[in-house]
Amino acid sequence: MPNEFQAAIPAPVLAQVQDSLNAIKTALAPYLISLTPEERKSMLRMADKTVAFVQKTTDYATNTPALVPPFVELSELKADVAALTALVPLHQQLEQLALDMDSTMMVAGSEAYANSLTIYNNIKFMAQNKQAGAQAAFEDLKQRFAGQGKQKQAPVKPSVN
Repeated sequence: MPNEFQAAIPAPVLAQVQDSLNAIKTALAPYLISLTPEERKSMLRMADKTVAFVQKTTDYATNTPALVPPFVELSELKADVAALTALVPLHQQLEQLALDMDSTMMVAGSEAYANSLTIYNNIKFMAQNKQAGAQAAFEDLKQRFAGQGKQKQAPVKPSVN
């Protein structure tokens, strides 16, 4: 398997990124809302078609105020739409960054795990062949796989008719 992740990210770069993320979080903190999982489940969701629907509805309401029920604050709707419009590009960039970060971690993790399994299997082989030092390493590492061996099936009881 070719090694796709070969570059160690320098500590100064990681520190700069962490500082930048902290600055972004601090800058947006007064404007962002945290929801509980239950609140998230109960919220109406917007997709691309819904964004267009909301924008058209806002245009109709703005151009013909008689269409707006008295209990709907048009100014609040406009503020929500403006916030949404401003946040969408930032969200798209952050989503792409998170996806790229996840992909990079997946590649590095997969390669590290595959190489570790190869080394583990070599240690296991060496322990079975009584190589010095291999048994202690094998006993320590095999704990990772405890309980993952072949499952014994319970004997099938004959049915009584």
